[in-house]
Amino acid sequence: MKILIVGGAGFVGSNLAFYLKENGHEITVLDNLVRRGSENNILTFKERGISYYHGDIRNSEDLMLLPDVDVVLLCAAQPCAINYANPVFDITNNTIGVLNVLEWCRHRKAALIFWSTNKVYSGEVCNDIPYEIQNRRFVWNDPDFKRKGWDYKEGFSEELSIDGKDHSIYGLSKVCSDLMIQEWSDAFGIPSVINRFSCLAGPNQWGKAEQGWVSWFVLANEFNLPLTIYGYGGYQVRDYLFTPDINRLIEKQIHAVTSSDSKHKGSVYNVGGGHSYSVSLNEALDTLSNSRSWADINFEENLRRADQAIYISNISKVCEEFNWEPEVSFVEGCFDIRRWIRTNKDLLEKLY
Repeated sequence: MKILIVGGAGFVGSNLAFYLKENGHEITVLDNLVRRGSENNILTFKERGISYYHGDIRNSEDLMLLPDVDVVLLCAAQPCAINYANPVFDITNNTIGVLNVLEWCRHRKAALIFWSTNKVYSGEVCNDIPYEIQNRRFVWNDPDFKRKGWDYKEGFSEELSIDGKDHSIYGLSKVCSDLMIQEWSDAFGIPSVINRFSCLAGPNQWGKAEQGWVSWFVLANEFNLPLTIYGYGGYQVRDYLFTPDINRLIEKQIHAVTSSDSKHKGSVYNVGGGHSYSVSLNEALDTLSNSRSWADINFEENLRRADQAIYISNISKVCEEFNWEPEVSFVEGCFDIRRWIRTNKDLLEKLY
C-alpha cells in the first residue's frame, strides 16, 4: 500500500511511519517541522527507506510534487487547545490546510483518514452531566440523567451533538474540518474516515503543559521538573490510547477505506481507551510517583476554557466495525515513554 502521512514527523505520524514501513507499506512523509523535536526523525526516515518532503499544507503548492498514493493519513495540526491569542493560526492550519489536502485527495483519487478530536464536543455540553468526586477522580453520579450521545457506563458516542460554544479555537477548527470532510466525501466520492480521538500518548511525543499531558507528566517526573495542574484539582478524567493501539487501528482502517467496495464516505468514530482505559490526573500522578517522587506540583484553581471535567469515549462503534480494542494499560504505556526518555536522555535534557 502507498501511504502519505501528512504531519508525519510529529508524534503520531512518526510512530505510524515506522510501524507501517515495518509492515511492508511504502511510506511518504510531509511535514513542515514546526513541532519541537520533529526534525530529529528526518535521519531515521532516510535510514529506514521512508521518503520525506518538507512542506506546509497551508500552501497548496507544497502538495503538488508529492507522489500518488492510495491513502492519506492527515495528522498535521496545531494541537494546543488553549491557544486563544492567535485564532487565525488554528484555522489556517487545521481547516484551510485540511481543505488543501482534501482537494489533493479529490484530484489524485486518494482515500483519507483524519485526526479529529473530542474537542469537537462542547465543554459546556459535556460538563452539564452530573458528577462528583469518588476517591481520586470525578465520576458521573446520575445513571438516570438523559442526554443523546451519552451513556452512564460507556461515555460519549458519535451521536453527541457538536453544537454549542466552549469548544476552544482548536476544537472549532476541527469541527469545521470534520464537517468539511464529510461533505467532500459525500459530494465527490472520497473514501474517508474521521477519528475523534481522546488522549493519545506514547514514545517520541515531545510533551508540554499545553498538549501531550501524559508524556509531559512522565518527562517532568523523570527530569524532576515542576508541574502545574490546571483546574478541577486533578480530578478530571480522560480515556487514553497509546501508540501500539493507535497503529493497529489505523492499519485496519487503511485496508477498509481503500477496499474496492469501501462504504466509508466520512465515517465518524469516537476513539480512545473507553471506560476501562481511563485515568484522572491525580491517579496519573500517583502511578508515576511509584517510580520517582515529584519535585513540585502546583494546583491552579482557575479553569481553562473548554476544559472537560470528564471525557470518556464510547468506543463500541469503532471496536465492532474494525474488530479492534485497546490493549495497552496506563502503566505499560508510561513505562514505554520512560524507556524512550532514558534512551534519549542527553537530547531530551537539552530541551527540558
